[in-house]
Amino acid sequence: MRQVYNGVPAPPKIVTASQRRYRTRIREGVEKGWGVLQDGSEQHRPGPNFAGKMIVVQWGCGSPCLMLAMVDAVTGEVFSLPLAMGDTLRLPLLCIGNSVGGNPEVEFRQDSRLMVIRATPDYFKSNHHSYTHYYLWRDDRWVLLRRERLD
Repeated sequence: MRQVYNGVPAPPKIVTASQRRYRTRIREGVEKGWGVLQDGSEQHRPGPNFAGKMIVVQWGCGSPCLMLAMVDAVTGEVFSLPLAMGDTLRLPLLCIGNSVGGNPEVEFRQDSRLMVIRATPDYFKSNHHSYTHYYLWRDDRWVLLRRERLD
């Protein structure tokens, strides 16, 4: 794992309609550390919390939903998280899959490129299932390593 970036985070490059809709949440996460969790609690300071240089910002959007955006602290580029739902059902691009029984669970570390997500991505279908997804952040894209059914 590369070193953790300790410089001043670059301002987020807000480009898409979904990013513009949540620009305040994204900017406050990058600039102030609001909604930026590390080891389960808010950092209350700017800086990366994933993969050495990425800032994962999260906020609620009603149960069972969780909003997240990921910003490169060096370049300011904004990325979607794995399982991000598109504009179907009028849900924003940054919303990751709903889960049965509560919000999706997302685990990651500052010094790792692995993200573990427990969610029900097909929640709105009549025959839905919950899974644990193991994703690796590599070359500015998500690689699904494994998916295990929970129910």
